[in-house]
Amino acid sequence: MVSINIDAKQMEQMAKQVAHIKDGVPRVMAAAINRALSKGKTVVKKEIRKVYMIKARDIPIAVVRATFTRMNGHVLIQSGMLPLSDFPHTPRVRTARTSGKPIKVTVKKGQGGKLRTGFLTTFKSGHIGIYKRIGKEPLPIQELRSIGAPIMAAQPQVGPAASKAISETFAQRLDHEIKRVLAREAK
Repeated sequence: MVSINIDAKQMEQMAKQVAHIKDGVPRVMAAAINRALSKGKTVVKKEIRKVYMIKARDIPIAVVRATFTRMNGHVLIQSGMLPLSDFPHTPRVRTARTSGKPIKVTVKKGQGGKLRTGFLTTFKSGHIGIYKRIGKEPLPIQELRSIGAPIMAAQPQVGPAASKAISETFAQRLDHEIKRVLAREAK
């Protein structure tokens, strides 16, 4: 968990600068917090992708934004195991030529391997997935999954990088947001 600390001098100075503006402090703080959280989300995805072979769009992460009445927000990394089809795998699609070939999946950079059991299938909806059969019958089948995004984000290099980015961005954006609110009120 990352927290942003503002010392009393900074808060007092900011309050003096925007004292004549209605809801000046909440407007400045909420905008700065939201921009810092957005940067944190980007950094978390970037750091995860340094270790794991996953596309940024496949990492389930969201930002809960701060508002004027609620001066806090957070980056939410949704739990649940990710499907193996989100990672690079060969063959990419099932054809007559690829039928019966083992599926190779790479989850972590520099590491990968063949699946002993499992097959690739494409549903009518267009979803391509890697599945295995449960039992000897054709159905039911179960989608094969890998580790979840919270586990990826728990890597030692992800947390400190995100904390640093959020803190730096918040400090920069606080000054910018004060100037923006003052300029808007001057009009």
